[in-house]
Amino acid sequence: MNKRIQKAIYHIESHLNDELDIFLLADISAYSRFHFCRVFKAQVGESVMSFITRLRLESASFDIQLGNKPMIDIALNAGFQTQTGFLKAFKNRFDATPTDYKRISMKSLKNYQEIKMEMPEIVTRETTFVVFTREIGDYFKSSDIAWGRLTGELNRLEEKFKKVPAYNEIDFDEKKAELMGIIYDDPSIVEQEKLRYDACIAWSEAEIIFLQSKGFETKTIVDGKYAKVLHKGCYETSDDSWFGLYEWIEKNKIELRDKPSFEKYLNTPDDVKSTDLLTEIYVPVV
Repeated sequence: MNKRIQKAIYHIESHLNDELDIFLLADISAYSRFHFCRVFKAQVGESVMSFITRLRLESASFDIQLGNKPMIDIALNAGFQTQTGFLKAFKNRFDATPTDYKRISMKSLKNYQEIKMEMPEIVTRETTFVVFTREIGDYFKSSDIAWGRLTGELNRLEEKFKKVPAYNEIDFDEKKAELMGIIYDDPSIVEQEKLRYDACIAWSEAEIIFLQSKGFETKTIVDGKYAKVLHKGCYETSDDSWFGLYEWIEKNKIELRDKPSFEKYLNTPDDVKSTDLLTEIYVPVV
């Protein structure tokens, strides 16, 4: 995707509950205000406002599942001035009223009560600094593409360093890195072609700042509490652990934070066979 449009998207994602001005988004992406909306739709496949509204409604769906906020507050956080307008938009998006949506979601989660998985726990993480690249689409395909692109770019930079031996500003030691994947969307409610996945590698802040100076995209994964579970086995079976963790969160009445969940890969298919893969799943909680 066009990197200038990506800048606007990243701003939208980090300011989803704020008032979003299209003129500001145009300035962020360095397009004229006349062209920005057309280029955005051509790149993303939906208009700016449709994109913003969709993300807000999908975020609101989590609040509705938990049921611990007044409906008017959920509506206002989603950018709607009235509860009536929100209810209409929600039903158009999910083909269900919030009440029915919650009932169906809770029934679905209960299907995972008997899933055998590692015991979840609550952990606290510090702010993590990452270099990343994004790919959109089916998670299993997009993750491969994103990781191939990110590692390829880092390998090319490393080869460049080898030609200048004295140039050692960054340490590419894989043992010091965390491999992470940020999962933004629930594939049960978001169309496959719109799923967002960030392949991330975490190093120290100094190393990430250095990579940023070389043109890499960087961000932080927020600190705070997370519900965590270890998934053992191939990535294709990780849904059991994902939904099992959410069921555990619901059962224990733990409140979610409005931040992206992510996976941490303790090993990779290059190191072990698929049945021996180890993936930690993190869901932000209060």
